[in-house]
Amino acid sequence: MGAAMAGALPVHAQEVQLRWELPAGDIYQGQTFPLTLEVTATAPAEGGFVQLFPQPLGLPVQVEGFGAIEQLELVPRVDTGDCSVVLDGGLARAQDLDPAPRVTRLRLTTLARPLRSGPAALPEITARYAVASAFRDDLVRGSVPVDRTEGAARGAGVTLDVLPLPETDQPIDFEGAVGGMTMEVSVTPNRVMVGETLQLRVSCLGGSLNDGRAEPRLDAVEGLRVVGRRSERIWDGQRVGRTFWYDLEATSTAAIATPAVRLVTFDPVADPPAYRTLEGAPQPVAIRPAPGPATPTAPSAQGAPAADEQPAPDPAGKPRLRWTPAVMGFIVLLAVTSTLRRRRQAPGGPH
Repeated sequence: MGAAMAGALPVHAQEVQLRWELPAGDIYQGQTFPLTLEVTATAPAEGGFVQLFPQPLGLPVQVEGFGAIEQLELVPRVDTGDCSVVLDGGLARAQDLDPAPRVTRLRLTTLARPLRSGPAALPEITARYAVASAFRDDLVRGSVPVDRTEGAARGAGVTLDVLPLPETDQPIDFEGAVGGMTMEVSVTPNRVMVGETLQLRVSCLGGSLNDGRAEPRLDAVEGLRVVGRRSERIWDGQRVGRTFWYDLEATSTAAIATPAVRLVTFDPVADPPAYRTLEGAPQPVAIRPAPGPATPTAPSAQGAPAADEQPAPDPAGKPRLRWTPAVMGFIVLLAVTSTLRRRRQAPGGPH
């Protein structure tokens, strides 16, 4: 079953040719593949293309194509060339692949993902442009066409036959990850204390992870627990994927490595296409005990309290008498007064 079922040949319309270009082989639901719109423009033997906008373009052609696709999810394009053209109402850039001076050939490529199986129609491509047989120099407006002829071009639509994912031998833990992906695993930092957190980074590149719903699975490891997670879509200009970050809290010193990571995928570019499991190796870590509480100072050999140790409070209801000089003087005065009083009261005492 081929990917292109109809309308693969370009439709010629004067100076501009338009066509869809698809990869060879089958396309499966959820598979990310390059979708290319090729534009070939040949300038007339006399004169050339007329600029359509105030900002000069490398190829003054206005193309409509990608914006009308409903059955496919499109990844935003990353421009890599120096020849500009208007695509779906915006400015796009691509590399001119034809060395002939009067021919411009651009390949406008984006990544697409079928949202469901079954027929998927790529629409007819249209282009608008203008040519002139000659130009004259104007002091204010620069190069001005002597005559101007409007032109239009059409490229045939294409129907894709999107295949469903095989149900035979589909693993029970398959969650919709599709593509010939690779996995990279790293951890930061790799030395922590009990109670601190380290971050495990898992990057899967080369396919779709079902908008993040297909997530790598982590083996259980004693001494580490997942306390947070997040993910983000990535694209290196040629391949898409997703990066996952896991916050792991160290609960003891038992762990010597991070959990092993696994992700079940369907690889549509394998021969034959098949389900497989990506594996990320555990990353070594070192976990130290957390600092304990301060050790209390031991009492001296004579049983006296340490210098910074406070004496125990007196029992409740029993105030402690402090023998200050004033107290001792008062007690002596009471004793002398009591003695003199007794002598005066004794028989034969002084009168």
